[in-house]
Amino acid sequence: MSGVGIAGLDAVLERLRSLPGAVQEGLARALARASLDLQAEAQGKLSGGVLRSRTGALRASIVATVSASASGVSAAIGSDLPYAAFQEYGFQGIETVGAHLRTIKQAFGRPLRAGSERIAVSAYDRKADYPAHSFLRSALADRQAEIMSGLETAVAEAVTA
Repeated sequence: MSGVGIAGLDAVLERLRSLPGAVQEGLARALARASLDLQAEAQGKLSGGVLRSRTGALRASIVATVSASASGVSAAIGSDLPYAAFQEYGFQGIETVGAHLRTIKQAFGRPLRAGSERIAVSAYDRKADYPAHSFLRSALADRQAEIMSGLETAVAEAVTA
């Protein structure tokens, strides 16, 4: 009786079993690098490139996260500030301004004698037309080729290693 055997079959099977994990680890590293670069790009756009920085709160709120699970790897970048979406996408419509106190220093073009006074302003609606100042989408568009190249390199390295 004769038999046929394949030399190194166990090593090949082990390599094929480890391939999905190696690809996922490589993609996680590439996405982590890409998300940090994208975060820096978006923050740069908020330093005068797209929007002039007033307080720096929007720029400081940009956060990039990478998460891995059994089903894959994902990256997210964004801000939790309520006005970030208005800046990114713009807004047209009616907005309600809540009641508040306003400090006035002059009336009818003349300074007040006491220096300044606080007056109550009741709530009102106003028509708003804010133009879009894309800092996230434009940063992604600027870095798209670099991100895709990094992901392709990560997969190629994981497969050939």
